[in-house]
Order: sequence, then structure tokens, then C-alpha cells
Amino acid sequence: MQNTPMRNDPAERDYEAGFGRIMWLSEQARLHGWRLSERQLIHEIVQRERAARIREKSSLPIVGSEVRSAAWNRGQADALRNLLRIQRENYD
Repeated sequence: MQNTPMRNDPAERDYEAGFGRIMWLSEQARLHGWRLSERQLIHEIVQRERAARIREKSSLPIVGSEVRSAAWNRGQADALRNLLRIQRENYD
């Protein structure tokens, strides 16, 4: 039996929100004819993973309107990896 995550889990919701946000932005960019280079995508993946690690390891509370959870950053990083994979498949 496959282990399916619960939809009520806040981390899962944050992950899906981060993933969905990047996919929505990529669709908007595609509609306008824009495309990130592989270098830009890789840079953004590294930044999102770094932000997630910092958020996980920090014992200090971080407050602000733009502060996101580690799961949200990981969702964005995974979406960017997905875009990079698709882009490589389409242009190879």
C-alpha cells in the first residue's frame, strides 16, 4: 500500500503552494515568450534549497510578510527542477 501524505498537513500545503506558485509563474512567462536559462534555473534552485536549510536550522523566530516555510522553499526548488528537466528535454 502506498503511503499518501495527508492534505491537512501544513508542511504539505506549503510545499504544494510553493510548487504551484513556480508552475503558475512559468506558465505566465511561457505565454509572454520568456524563458530562463539553465544557469538561472540552477541558481534559483540553489537559492531555494539554501533558504529551506536556513529556515530548518534556525532557532530564532523569523517574522515578516515574505517569510516562507522550509516546505514552501522545497516545493519551489522541486518545481524549478521539474522546469529544468522539461527544458532540457525540449531543447536537446
